[in-house]
Amino acid sequence: MRPAPPEVEALIQRLYDANGRRDFEAFRALVSPRLEWPDVTRGGWLTSPEQVRDYWAYNDAAIRVEITPVEVSVADDGRIVVDANQVIWNRTGQLWSDLCVRHCYTLRDGLIRRMDIVPKGDTDPGP
Repeated sequence: MRPAPPEVEALIQRLYDANGRRDFEAFRALVSPRLEWPDVTRGGWLTSPEQVRDYWAYNDAAIRVEITPVEVSVADDGRIVVDANQVIWNRTGQLWSDLCVRHCYTLRDGLIRRMDIVPKGDTDPGP
């Protein structure tokens, strides 16, 4: 892996900022209309920005998640690899988890087309 160029780091920061603010229009501007995004809560895949918006609403009813990018790299295959700190609280403010996660993004035509969650130290999302 190699360090991400500044424009890629800026794209990733805008993505995480939009997610943290639940700013759907800002998020939508950064992702492909034909999105592939993991549904970590219920399993399967979300395939449009609107499904991600609904996923946010579903999760926000039960938990509060803050994800902060720590390091942004580019894998040999061109995917963007983000090591991030993820903190999750329940609705009463009790801390559930605080850990490092790894997200891998596939870009197409300057937009985020797919996001995979992989074990830290790995960039291969599998089949």
